[in-house]
Amino acid sequence: MPTEKEGPQQAFDKELEKFKTLQETVQKSYEARMGLVSQQQETEMVKEEFDTLEEGATIFKLVGPVMVKQQVDDAKGNVEKRLEYIKGELERSDDLIKSQEKDMTEKQQVLMKMQQAVQEAQQSAAAAGGPGGAGGGGTMGGMAATTR
Repeated sequence: MPTEKEGPQQAFDKELEKFKTLQETVQKSYEARMGLVSQQQETEMVKEEFDTLEEGATIFKLVGPVMVKQQVDDAKGNVEKRLEYIKGELERSDDLIKSQEKDMTEKQQVLMKMQQAVQEAQQSAAAAGGPGGAGGGGTMGGMAATTR
């Protein structure tokens, strides 16, 4: 009855794959958050530059391959709006990561319980059949059958 022994192991393997996928998703979320932090720092530097501008300074904005003249108030407003947007995205990202980490912790607990069940099933199967016996299915029994 190898299928009975493989049942818990197969379920464990499937859950392990789901866990690995979840880990990859969390990693991508961290990378996206790092990008947002980088954008936030860059935009903060632009804001600081705007704060040190002299009266009557000219601001240009790069639009495609062309530099377009822009009003100082418009430029400052755009930077403020961008900072607000990035802040909101960072909060959303933090909430997403927190949720994903919670899911990952729960999945880890499930995996630990499943692993215990697999080990118990293997131990009870080994005790019932004995090592190398007809129902044992141990690795030593398989090796002895293939040697000459």
